[in-house]
Amino acid sequence: MTTVILESHARAVRRSNLILALACGLMLGFAFPPSPFYSLAYLGLVPLLFLITRTERLYSLLQYSYLAMLIFHLITLYWVGGFTHMRDQYLMISGVALLVIHPLFFLIPVSVTWLIRRQGRDLAALILFPFVWVGFEYFHGLGEFSFPWLTLGNSQAYDINRIQILEFASIYGLSFLILAFNVVSFVLLRQLSERGWRIRSGKSIAALVTLVALYLLPLLYGVWRREDFDSLEGDEAVSVGVVQPNIDPFEKWGEGYRSEWESFAHQLTILYEKTRELSRDSLDLIVWPETAVPFYILLPQNAEYYNQMKHEVDLGGTPVFTGLPDGVYMDSSEATATARWLPHAGKFFEGYNAATLIRPYEPMGPVYHKVVLVPFAERVPHAEIFTFLIDAVRWSVGLGSWGKGTEQVVYSLRTRTGATVTFSGMICYELIYPQYVRGFARRGAQFLVVISNDSWWGNTSGARQLAAYTALRAVETRRWIVRCANGGISGIIDPAGRIYNETEMFTTATFRGTVKPRNDQTAYVRYGDVVGGTCLTISAVALIAALFHRMRHRERA
Repeated sequence: MTTVILESHARAVRRSNLILALACGLMLGFAFPPSPFYSLAYLGLVPLLFLITRTERLYSLLQYSYLAMLIFHLITLYWVGGFTHMRDQYLMISGVALLVIHPLFFLIPVSVTWLIRRQGRDLAALILFPFVWVGFEYFHGLGEFSFPWLTLGNSQAYDINRIQILEFASIYGLSFLILAFNVVSFVLLRQLSERGWRIRSGKSIAALVTLVALYLLPLLYGVWRREDFDSLEGDEAVSVGVVQPNIDPFEKWGEGYRSEWESFAHQLTILYEKTRELSRDSLDLIVWPETAVPFYILLPQNAEYYNQMKHEVDLGGTPVFTGLPDGVYMDSSEATATARWLPHAGKFFEGYNAATLIRPYEPMGPVYHKVVLVPFAERVPHAEIFTFLIDAVRWSVGLGSWGKGTEQVVYSLRTRTGATVTFSGMICYELIYPQYVRGFARRGAQFLVVISNDSWWGNTSGARQLAAYTALRAVETRRWIVRCANGGISGIIDPAGRIYNETEMFTTATFRGTVKPRNDQTAYVRYGDVVGGTCLTISAVALIAALFHRMRHRERA
């Protein structure tokens, strides 16, 4: 009889844990763009905290936690394999690998919190949980293996009012606030469910007041602060035009055409026609998307095509900022790990995902080489070590094994009113790194440009998420951002994170808008990721203390 009761209880516990894992994964998944239910993040980790505090065996906890994180990833990142568009084999394999492997990283903060709790310190584990999670997020955003797409604060990109605190707290500060709300909610729910507190007790009321403060104070600050960015008056404005050509990225390198060069000519024709239309409006700058020019037009052998493009810019009279590949020939002594040997040239060749500013009747501006590359899709992380993987990512659509840029570039632009302003351009994936974007503002960029090619994944959440995240970088730096995507979403984002001239996905579109150069630096731009670094330090100290305590306990036993 006792055995039957125990087995029934074990099944009930497993069923309950399964429900908690499902609830965690679903709430976190539907908190992220393009879902409008971003407030789910404020309770999304409560089920995980129940699992951490009720599960005695680490292996069992990790099983349920992995299930929760897998569901979270399937909802938010289902698009990474390009399963709905063209179904490229390499893209699908890498996408499945990301969906299956990346949830394992999130077991790190779970394990650290469980370990602290196992030392008989439930309260310490709960207090430290926000520090541990944010410390993990910050660390996960460093290095070439990083992938901070699912930083918890990113879920709030649509909450324009509450994200205003990013100017001093950064995205990691917002994550910390959400985690603190989760912890207080968990304590309140557990105490009420276990009848430790009564609903009208002082502790319950204190917890409720804390939750209200955590939720409403950032809202009130945001409502007040965003009004400071409602006007364009009083500063030198820059008129900007954007070309969204909507060219299928799989056709960029010749698929569906008799030759690559037929495809290239077709794409340039679209760009030239749309640019001529915009040039009639007396603009200060026109922006083309990432790899708008899909071949090495800057190499000497392609001078004819470059001269034609320069002629179009000269006739239009408006500078053009465009994405394009750039190539550099190297001797063996200079060759990098990703450089290819070209027998006919007798040299190594390194290709870069790049961008540059082409000015009418002036020399071309410096070429910016993309610094933060998508792991494996654009470059093998630490390619100089994992050289045997380099050829595996040279897939057939013009991407893979790019060289890694080394410096940020600030461009100088002369407006039609005679003013000189500065801006910087970043390429696609670089946008999700707050500390990297911060660097452009520190170097003097008065507004920012983001060029992207999000059409690889069809009409899915990927482009919408990246477009939404642009608002976060705008608020952190308080810079206007011009976003130009090949197939959408394009638009202009103001320093409060609001988007204007927003285009539809998979449409050919042009628009003109206005941005305002800004010289001020936010607390985040000046001081950087103080919250993230502090949380990482506290987490490391807590982990070392927990391990030391565990070792001493075993010695005594």
